[in-house]
Amino acid sequence: MSFFGAQLPAVLADDLVLVDNGLSAGYATVAWPDVDGSSFVLEQKTATGWRELYSGPDRASTLSGLADGTYLFRLKVEGVPALELLEVKVEHHPLVRAWTFFAIGAVMFLVLVGLLLKGQGVSSLQSFDKISSDNVEQ
Repeated sequence: MSFFGAQLPAVLADDLVLVDNGLSAGYATVAWPDVDGSSFVLEQKTATGWRELYSGPDRASTLSGLADGTYLFRLKVEGVPALELLEVKVEHHPLVRAWTFFAIGAVMFLVLVGLLLKGQGVSSLQSFDKISSDNVEQ
């Protein structure tokens, strides 16, 4: 690819990869580890065009707060856009699963608190009995 007579490297979709797949939680890390260059721009396709998400020298960007849906990303290297796009599909965990995990955690928490309080009560009674028996012996 050339730009005003200068030879520029072509950036392929293979160069833009998903390295931390938290798509069921609404986040993802997109990286471009093997791309030559020192100035990178990561953009997301919107209904009105391309929105810049990151600009700088880093070779990865973490995106969070993604709602369910399909997203398109592209990378620009030294101002030249990628030849292909990275498509990412976000599907959060079902709400039933989230509430089930929450309920299990709440039950485990209550059981643990109950055991701690019961154990503290037994320990306190044993200490009280020991103090009482020491006082009686004197």
